[in-house]
Amino acid sequence: QDRYAFALLTPSIDASQDYRLLGGYQNDTHTVIRFSRPWTTCDTHHDLQLTGDTARVVWSYDEHDPTSSERLAMHDHRGSRSLYLRDPHLAAPLPNPAHLHYWDVLSPQVRLPDDLPTLYWCKLYKIPTLTHKAHVIGYVPLIEEENLQHVHHMLLYECYLPNSDKHLDKFVQVNGAQCYDRNMPLSWSACNTPIVAWAIGSEGEMYPEHVGVPLGEEHGGATYFMLEIHYDNPSLKPGIVDSSGVRIMYTQKLRRYDAGILTLGHTVSPTHIIPPGQNWNTVAHCTAACTEKTLPASGIRVFQGFLHAHLLGSSISIQQIRNGREQPTVIKDKNYDFNYQQARVLKNEMVILPGDSLIINCGYDATSRKIPTFGGFSTEEEMCLAFLMYYPRVNLSGCYSRPDMALVFDTFGIQDLVNNDLKIFEHLGF
Repeated sequence: QDRYAFALLTPSIDASQDYRLLGGYQNDTHTVIRFSRPWTTCDTHHDLQLTGDTARVVWSYDEHDPTSSERLAMHDHRGSRSLYLRDPHLAAPLPNPAHLHYWDVLSPQVRLPDDLPTLYWCKLYKIPTLTHKAHVIGYVPLIEEENLQHVHHMLLYECYLPNSDKHLDKFVQVNGAQCYDRNMPLSWSACNTPIVAWAIGSEGEMYPEHVGVPLGEEHGGATYFMLEIHYDNPSLKPGIVDSSGVRIMYTQKLRRYDAGILTLGHTVSPTHIIPPGQNWNTVAHCTAACTEKTLPASGIRVFQGFLHAHLLGSSISIQQIRNGREQPTVIKDKNYDFNYQQARVLKNEMVILPGDSLIINCGYDATSRKIPTFGGFSTEEEMCLAFLMYYPRVNLSGCYSRPDMALVFDTFGIQDLVNNDLKIFEHLGF
């Protein structure tokens, strides 16, 4: 039956029956029901239209069959999860096991402090010994079950530095350091090109069969990598030790194209300001001048996108402008869910040409906040980012924007600064 509910009540039978039962079966362990409904129904009162946005699916069941369709008891087992119903996460097929290799990149028993609600921990790694060029073709998260609530996101960065063995090899055996802290070795700042971007809710990624991320400096990739893990411990619980990370899958049976990741969005810094008590939009730009200077004449082809904001995030979209005309929006989510950050595999690859400009629009619901929210790395702060996987690989890993600080100060009526030095603000964030 097609039913609906607006509150914690027994769902009412819908006058417009738009669901169709296709079949089902039951055995000793499972009950399986197959059904369908149109993406868009004419029932605007009781049906949600199923778009490409994140959908929150609610489920419930009981151990006992109902005695009557008019008198349904409250079910003992219930829950919910977010999904991309129109673009389900379907992993690309694994290659022949004979050609598949694994590299586990795990944090070294990081002890979370009990006086910090947020910790960013970084550690360096060196790739396995390779006989010839290899391609990364996917990854899965390896999260310790007892720490699921504490691991918020992970990034694996390529490190590029002349004489990298001389400057980075000595850190491979070190347990790591707090990211972006003054005690983090300066050479680690050369690790800023991500090849893995995982966040809470994601099950990992497998890349299409024609692309792979190269490993090894001599093959156009990187030999050293830095794993960054964002830990959350808002209750300041003591004694948390974690060894989570990612399992990298790679093959020496090469793909046709070398792939890369392009990060777009607002610079992560306090210059990103969201006022309290209202809905708010933040807009960031990757300018035509940047793509004109860095992209080849044939452009690049984006095959998947990963959108990222924090707790206030409600929508994210990427607009593409070419020769003054807006192109069809390929990547967008008007119902962004912080707890479901799965990359979107594009049905049709998005072509970005030299001279194209990109606009990243992030919507936030700050109606519950009493004070302004600023950009930053903590979960309580905000971000507005998009990670695009593309090919062929070019020498461009990030394209960001931020407001002019003089304009920000003028908006807030700030007339004087200590030492009257604006330059200090030019180095906030990345």
